[in-house]
Amino acid sequence: MNEKLMQGCAKLGLNLSQVQFDQLETYINAVLDFNKTYNLMKADNADELAVNHVLDSLAAVPHIASLIKPESKIGDIGSGGGCPGIPLAVAFPENSFTLVERMEKRCVFLESAVRKMNLKNVKVLCSQADSVEKEIFDLEVFRAFHPFDKKIVKLLFGMLKKGGHLAAYKARLEKINAEMAEVQVMVPDYKVINLTVPFLEDHERNLVVIQK
Repeated sequence: MNEKLMQGCAKLGLNLSQVQFDQLETYINAVLDFNKTYNLMKADNADELAVNHVLDSLAAVPHIASLIKPESKIGDIGSGGGCPGIPLAVAFPENSFTLVERMEKRCVFLESAVRKMNLKNVKVLCSQADSVEKEIFDLEVFRAFHPFDKKIVKLLFGMLKKGGHLAAYKARLEKINAEMAEVQVMVPDYKVINLTVPFLEDHERNLVVIQK
């Protein structure tokens, strides 16, 4: 069992079952395996992957919990290698997750990982984000998808139900403020929540929450 992962989840106050830890371990191994032939996610070993990607995704769990109900549908937009969608789907087994990804190779990986993990609450949608059904999600999450600009906000709002939320994983506050100034007309109000990622305490991480 990955010690960093277990210690990190304890630091975040996440009470995961053995099944959930096993699912996350299976995911880490699947990424590392796929990384040998296709550079999916930047990580040289299991610990780096556990900290920089899995724990980084899970750091927002308490805040995301306050935005959803058991029937909420969640979309991970531009899912890439599956973060934050897959770790969040493990943490919220009662919610349905859709991983939206346009690149076929990544979709093949995501489908394979979801199958190996036996994640029943996840489906992979191999599609451009602008082809996704309108007003389908209660919450959209993304990490390293795209800076906020008018085109992206319009695209994200299109897939989001009225009253739904966007939760974007971002880094420096200074950069966030510059991005949000660009879209002030469309997004007059937003919240920035500081995240502490175990073993990455010296890295600035924030969650930007926007309601439609």
